[in-house]
Amino acid sequence: MFTAELFLALLWSAAGGLLSLLGSTGIFVSLVVQRRIERLQDILEEFLELPYQENKNLAAPMVSLVRKYQVHYLFPDRPGRTILFYLDFTLLLIGLIWLWVLFWAIDGPVRPLFWFQGLLLLLIGGNMFLFRRLLQQTINPTGNPLFNPIIPPPERLRSVSYLSRYVNVSVKSILQQARFALVMTGDGELRLKQELSFDDFYYLLHCPTQDWLAWGELRLAFPPDPITGKPVPLQRNVEIPLGRLASFDRASTGTNAVTQTGASAEPCASSFPAILYIFPSGEKHPIQVEFELRKEEVGYHSRPFPEMTVQSTILYRFEAERRFERFERNEHIKVMNRSDHLEHSDRLDQSARLNHRDRLNRSDRLDRLDILEDGGRLTVFEPFRSYFICDRERYFCPLSQQTPARCIEPLEVR
Repeated sequence: MFTAELFLALLWSAAGGLLSLLGSTGIFVSLVVQRRIERLQDILEEFLELPYQENKNLAAPMVSLVRKYQVHYLFPDRPGRTILFYLDFTLLLIGLIWLWVLFWAIDGPVRPLFWFQGLLLLLIGGNMFLFRRLLQQTINPTGNPLFNPIIPPPERLRSVSYLSRYVNVSVKSILQQARFALVMTGDGELRLKQELSFDDFYYLLHCPTQDWLAWGELRLAFPPDPITGKPVPLQRNVEIPLGRLASFDRASTGTNAVTQTGASAEPCASSFPAILYIFPSGEKHPIQVEFELRKEEVGYHSRPFPEMTVQSTILYRFEAERRFERFERNEHIKVMNRSDHLEHSDRLDQSARLNHRDRLNRSDRLDRLDILEDGGRLTVFEPFRSYFICDRERYFCPLSQQTPARCIEPLEVR
């Protein structure tokens, strides 16, 4: 049997050695994190400088930089788990040693000073917990608030609003690299094509000659990689359905003739214009993209390189929306009149539409797009401004119907 004095001295020396090893581990992790942050900042600066080369197609270099950014951002799982296991085991062992030593050091009876000593021990234990939490967030920065302001997650690099608000880059330069295109399929579905999948903005779309509107908040979500399980921050060649502009009338004609839904539309028009307004949350003037869709063998396709300008006559802002009376009234009208426009929304999920209002009522806070000045360009959207809520949904409405519908078709990656 060991003598009590020597055994306690051994425990104290073991606790000191373990604390020294913990300090060495913290220094090692801090050096690794410092190197990672420097590398991530270099990649981020290179990524933000690319869009200013507007005359070049930089889709491939930008995707490559985002993937490289993600490689340095995500710490390998096995080393991270090993370090955390060593950290937890060491802290637990130190805690048990201290408790054993304190058990032998208890000298009764209990005095008021004992409670003060216990409070100090609780503070020491809390400090150890914070140390463990700090190292855990340092090893794996994904989804924790410690490093997000310094090094954003890779998914944020496709967010137009984030790049505009926090990094202060040219939104127009970023969106030009998306290479927007607008297509209408043979069954009348209007799709927005992007060579690079930038998102996190509100949009308004107007087809003047077709008397057709669309609006909504564009937020993309990609499934993780099926092989590695890692998140996919950026995709190429994405098609986003915005709504149905026309539909087949096979029942009456027995052919694939396209019947336009607008009041002034021509069934066989060779081309028609479309105007897309993009509203990032970090700006005050939207980006205007003018498309000209030309008839092809099947459907319509916009000409390459649409004109993109900053529309300074429109002034907007996003404000918090806590009351949904107007939105609920519009939802009720949409559900009550769904039989009038069923032929234009036959692929919509009716149950999801009915539950949409309940989901909004459970939300604590949503932002709403508030148009301060429009210079007469957005007058056609005036009856539908109560719908301009950032709820991650896409809506469309033929003006001949005056009843909006929700587009729930999933995006496609070509």
